[in-house]
Amino acid sequence: MKKLAIFVEGKTEQIFVAKLLKEIAGKFKISIEIKSRQGINFDKVIMKDPVTFITRFYVLIYNSCRDESVISDIKEQYNLLAEDGYDRVIGLRDVYPISISDKSKLQRGLNYALPVRTIPINIVLAVMEVESWFLAEYNHFLKIDPRLTPEKIQAMFGFNPRIDDMEQRPHPTDDMEQIYNYVHKGYNKSEKQLNRLASNLDYEFLYMHLANSVPSLGEFMGYIDKFMISS
Repeated sequence: MKKLAIFVEGKTEQIFVAKLLKEIAGKFKISIEIKSRQGINFDKVIMKDPVTFITRFYVLIYNSCRDESVISDIKEQYNLLAEDGYDRVIGLRDVYPISISDKSKLQRGLNYALPVRTIPINIVLAVMEVESWFLAEYNHFLKIDPRLTPEKIQAMFGFNPRIDDMEQRPHPTDDMEQIYNYVHKGYNKSEKQLNRLASNLDYEFLYMHLANSVPSLGEFMGYIDKFMISS
């Protein structure tokens, strides 16, 4: 059984990544555990799938609850992960509120802070926020409300999620809020709303198409593929 740890910065990423893994990797007999940082040197198990003799992949999703804590939590947990036989670690956090012009500097700084030992660690920076991936998956807006066509979004908000580069949006969370609010649906990142979003996303479209056109999403998907395919 191969083991992967994914450290995320918040509940949005926690819910999305869990759903993504179930959708694209469920056929491979994957078991998922979710932990959330509760304070200094303390975390809480949110859910944990059973491991059976047919389980091929075990994935820990660790919610650091702050973007600044993703790297420090990886460093803190690294020795335990090594002892527990983990094969790869992925860290996922937003670039925002740091400027896009400082992305390369941020990436270098994060990579420099990582332990260099036996388990490969990859840090993925969602540009500018993971919500840019949700904007690019424009099909889900029609499930929220059939009025939310790419053309309607362009007419109302000045960009077309089907043809424009969503990684160039300065604050994708604001875009999501405005689009949802237009049809009287909220996007305040409550657990109920995040689960609604996760259930409406087209994961095949994300995996098969957007991974080729949204670089940060493609990078994240690529590391998951490396983990699974190299078994």
